[in-house]
Amino acid sequence: MKKFVSIFYLLSLIIIITSCESPRKLTKKGNKYSDKQMYSDACQLYFKALNKKRDYLPAKEGLKFAGEKQINSYLDDFFKTKNFGEQRKAIYLYRDAFQLQSKIKRYYVNIDIPQHYVSDYNQILDEYVEKTYNEAISLLDKENFSQAEELFKEINLLKPNYKDVDEMKDIATYEPIYRQGNNLLEMQKFRSAYYAFNRIPSNYKDANELKLMAQKAGMFTLAILKFENHTSSIGVESAISANVTEELMKLNNPFLKLVNRDLTNTFINEQVLGMSGQVEEGTSAKAGELIGAKAVLTGKLVTCNKVNNPISKVSKKGWSLRRIKKTDADGKKYYDTVYDKIRYSICSGNSKVDIGFQFQLSSTESSEILYTQLINKSKRDNVNYAESSTNYRNIIPGNWTWQNKNSNSDYRNDSKSDIRKLRALFKNKKTLLSAEQLSQTIYKEIAKEISTKVNNYSTKDE
Repeated sequence: MKKFVSIFYLLSLIIIITSCESPRKLTKKGNKYSDKQMYSDACQLYFKALNKKRDYLPAKEGLKFAGEKQINSYLDDFFKTKNFGEQRKAIYLYRDAFQLQSKIKRYYVNIDIPQHYVSDYNQILDEYVEKTYNEAISLLDKENFSQAEELFKEINLLKPNYKDVDEMKDIATYEPIYRQGNNLLEMQKFRSAYYAFNRIPSNYKDANELKLMAQKAGMFTLAILKFENHTSSIGVESAISANVTEELMKLNNPFLKLVNRDLTNTFINEQVLGMSGQVEEGTSAKAGELIGAKAVLTGKLVTCNKVNNPISKVSKKGWSLRRIKKTDADGKKYYDTVYDKIRYSICSGNSKVDIGFQFQLSSTESSEILYTQLINKSKRDNVNYAESSTNYRNIIPGNWTWQNKNSNSDYRNDSKSDIRKLRALFKNKKTLLSAEQLSQTIYKEIAKEISTKVNNYSTKDE
């Protein structure tokens, strides 16, 4: 930990020192680099100086000198490599020179590149791009897509809009993915196929149509049936159901579609429940199939215990010290400590919730139980604090008999440990979460867990 703090301090110090460097200091450093023929580093320091003061003339002069030297160095190397037939290397050396020239120009310092270098560059650029394009086309014909893609990208960098390079680059980039998507479709891996086609622009061949086809084939249509309540707590199952729907909608899963809840409940009420008012065994899956769902989600509240013990107050007796100014017989001022009898309150309360909820995901095609789980959740909250109209920093524990007169049974507890414990009570949290607030948290946690399980199942390939 100490090592980390030391490193952090050092970095902070470097940043502070660097930020405090003036244009003059930066220029002096740049000049030193320039004297050592380290022109590229010198230029960076001149840039920093001019970023702080745009019209600082010594930095401009230094940039002009170092910039010319560095650009000429790039051009000399460009000339040599060109003569040795190293076209690609020569091209990038010229581009380095051109990019430095362009950056310097932004600071209103002009450095010319002789025209014969420009002509030579354009000539070898045309030759190199043509050769590279033909090589890339050959690789594309051989279905070496990744290598072809790299060459087309380079052409696009060096000479944008060259012939049909954009179209060829798209083929090299997207054709392997397109073929992979088609293979996945044939294997009926619809969800994997969807995500493959989703990586391809919608205007590439029929990728968009195939993506929609894969999505439709892999769609997991879910009907959420009305949850049951096997407890005396009213409305809990409905609250959990609403949270489950919300969590499932938040997933934005392209393969998960919820059947309209009103349609589901109406159908179940009319076709499945019957006179008993209970869903018979095995009928929920059949009901889901009839309303076009591939699976149904059912659930039941198994246990629900909520306890609210509101905050109660117990009055306590204690002492509050205060210092008063007095004068002795010689007229000197001094302070004396006086103890007043006071009352303070100890407040305490607690709430707790225990909920057990079982859910089941069933296939409508086979009536098979795809997943089931009993979720048990518990939440607790409590408060235990002290309060008083007196400044708690002056309160001392103890006891007394009468407020307005002394008694032999009166006492003050001067134990430092007990005083600290009492004063700590005044700083404890004072807000008690109700059982209903704890319940809302549990509803969301249960819904989150259910939606995660459903989502994991719905995103599996067949």
